[in-house]
Amino acid sequence: MKMPIIRKLTCVGDSRGITLPKSWIENAEQETGKKIVALALEIDKSIIVTPVFEKEKEVKQMTADNATATAEAQQ
Repeated sequence: MKMPIIRKLTCVGDSRGITLPKSWIENAEQETGKKIVALALEIDKSIIVTPVFEKEKEVKQMTADNATATAEAQQ
């Protein structure tokens, strides 16, 4: 059974944020062998935080770039 981990919200300017322990990031990077470059958020009745690893971001960026190039070529 998964146990929730409670983190406090901190003020960041006019926004709120959470911090993650460095060890959590390092552990995820060691397990996957990839660097975390961003966090993806799914927001509904709860907020789910998922790491975005280096290669995933590159693939998504290439897909977005290809879609832009295709749209421009069609004009």
